[in-house]
Amino acid sequence: MTTYSLVIRRLMVCSLTIVISRAITSPLLALFLSTRLGLDQKDVGLLVGIAAFTGTLLGLYGGYVVDRFEKRRLLILAMLSSSIGFLLLTFASNLYLATLTLVITESAAALFVIGSKAILSENLPIEQRAKAFSLRYTLTNIGYATGPMLGVVLAGAQPMAPFWTASAIAFLSIFLMSVVPPSRRSETATQNQPPTFLAALATLRNDRTLILFTLGSLLNAVVHGRFTIYLSQYLLVGYPSDEAMKILSAVLACNAITVIVLQYQFGRLLKREHLAFWMGIGSALFISGLLGFMYAENMVSWCLAMFVFTLGEMIVLPGEYLFIDTIAPEHLRGSYYGAQNLAALGGALSPILCGYLLTYAVPASMFLVLMGLSALGGLLCFETGRRVRVKT
Repeated sequence: MTTYSLVIRRLMVCSLTIVISRAITSPLLALFLSTRLGLDQKDVGLLVGIAAFTGTLLGLYGGYVVDRFEKRRLLILAMLSSSIGFLLLTFASNLYLATLTLVITESAAALFVIGSKAILSENLPIEQRAKAFSLRYTLTNIGYATGPMLGVVLAGAQPMAPFWTASAIAFLSIFLMSVVPPSRRSETATQNQPPTFLAALATLRNDRTLILFTLGSLLNAVVHGRFTIYLSQYLLVGYPSDEAMKILSAVLACNAITVIVLQYQFGRLLKREHLAFWMGIGSALFISGLLGFMYAENMVSWCLAMFVFTLGEMIVLPGEYLFIDTIAPEHLRGSYYGAQNLAALGGALSPILCGYLLTYAVPASMFLVLMGLSALGGLLCFETGRRVRVKT
């Protein structure tokens, strides 16, 4: 990471700290909401889902804002909003305040992700962006691997400590970005910027390539966006709870280790001119991993299936960022990232779809449906990627 400029190094560190601040609270959020507000798990899931859905939709406007205003200040605003949101959550005594604080944190997270991607593209030459996206994704996974463990330790000392710590980390991250020089927008980008949000939406709506690729990404997100949830749901149906948790722990450890060790190296392989090929390979690996899950009989086979599945994840996620970077006009880069961020809605739909299938159909049918969605999503991404490659 020392080969990157100060702006990129600070941005990478902030990406890690912001993820850690979110991950610290993730294993405790459901317990906190049910205890503080007296909600059952169904209502907790609905509340979190509404907040995530709202934050994702607001991210579309966030992309437009990223194009119009100085990006470093917007990232600082996102960090400050996250800090305030985590702190206010500890004072939430009713459903409305809890919903508001969750929407604040989710919207701030979306704004930070979109803004950070735009800054990466703005400050790196084309040939370095794939590796930078992979490095950022590696750091994200490190944060999600370490944050929950820290949150559990802190909660053992004081139930509110994880939320206070998350707020403090998000606030202190501001100082890392505050010394970074403001981003500069080219005169051409300023002149070409749509005058209103509706004008930007009209431009996005008319880009058929963006729409089809985002739809493909959404279908892929159903598969990889919340895989920990549907795997736990499936394991609890087919195994005793103790054994299910042991398998899930081993599978998640395999996922984290694989990403941390191999992701950056994989990023070196991703090339713009071969994106269609790589997206197709990623979808094939998802399908192979899901097939492995369906026939897994012991912990070793579960971990092998997760290894294959993770290889697909390591290709598809940086590949999606790189594809949007390829097709986005300079003056609409944030808006394009905001539009592609709508693919996260697939992750929100995943637990609902899988829960329905596990309840009303044969459990293995869940994997068959997910394989079908992955194949369709991969096909859409492959076709749009092939078109862009031919055009260029």
